[in-house]
Amino acid sequence: MQKLSLATRRYTDFVTLHNHLGDKYPWVVIPPLPEKKQSFMWNSEAVSDTMDPDFVDRRRAGLESFLKRIASHPEIGYDECFLKFLGEYDNWVDLSKPHNNILKDTELTIKTMNASLRGRNSDNRFEAIKTYSNKLQGSINKILTYRAKQAERLYNVDMIHLHYGRIFSELSAVDNDIGDAVQRTGHYMDSIASAISPALEDEEVIMDQLKEYLAFTNSLHTFVKNHDSLNYNLNQLNNMSSNKETSGIMSRLFGYTAAAAERDTAAIEAYENKKIEARANYSEFVDKSLENYKAFERQKDSDLMKILQDYVAFQTKYAQKGLQTWKNILQSIQSIE
Repeated sequence: MQKLSLATRRYTDFVTLHNHLGDKYPWVVIPPLPEKKQSFMWNSEAVSDTMDPDFVDRRRAGLESFLKRIASHPEIGYDECFLKFLGEYDNWVDLSKPHNNILKDTELTIKTMNASLRGRNSDNRFEAIKTYSNKLQGSINKILTYRAKQAERLYNVDMIHLHYGRIFSELSAVDNDIGDAVQRTGHYMDSIASAISPALEDEEVIMDQLKEYLAFTNSLHTFVKNHDSLNYNLNQLNNMSSNKETSGIMSRLFGYTAAAAERDTAAIEAYENKKIEARANYSEFVDKSLENYKAFERQKDSDLMKILQDYVAFQTKYAQKGLQTWKNILQSIQSIE
């Protein structure tokens, strides 16, 4: 096995790799990149700083997850550009060239098509994927939005205990009889306030995993658009072929030269060959894409269950720690005679 050398990669390099894979493998739900700037921030006064150390660490973890997901895929994991990306600094870029120009050429056309035309001859399976993706995107958006609001409320409430701690500390200096107990109570109050920021940062790691699946919904949208592009291209060829056949019939009815007949026949045959090729490409795309989507679904179900379990475990641990702190506060107060 070839030994891989180490290389430094910038975020833009990962973007180039991501675009290359999406361009070359349109039937694959390409793993998304982590966000470049923070979103769904719980602290409304904070600035989305891309150089924030905690955010940089989380984004690095997200990039590692991106690479691991690619490496574990049975097809894109063996892509030559990806393998060179892991070990060589310059050569990998030479391989990241555009593919599937048909998809790119028809994308703008599809955007301007009438909704009724887009629905013609559409595959219900891909329509179902699109509908599910929209619902998943909406649900995750709501979860992240509500979580950000709830986190800010929790932070503000817990930080109030910092003021309580200061008051108890001042009180301990005034009344010597209860000074020790009150001072301990103040320290416990301080611990509540000091624990909230690290706790929310730990929770943010779990939310980043959820954000990954929010980004996955964009991958699904692209996945469906790729199907729509090929389907549109096939329909266009069918229409052109039909028009050519009609033109040939009309010419034969009203008379035309042998040379013209030969040209019409050759044109019809050429369109038929293109149509056969397009139909084969479309059929291959559908088979591959649905197989990849099934694999994505299995992984998605497993990952979302793990995220939920991690979140419940985190909340349980944090609640138990808070409960113990309040028990200590109660004992301190009860020790006052």
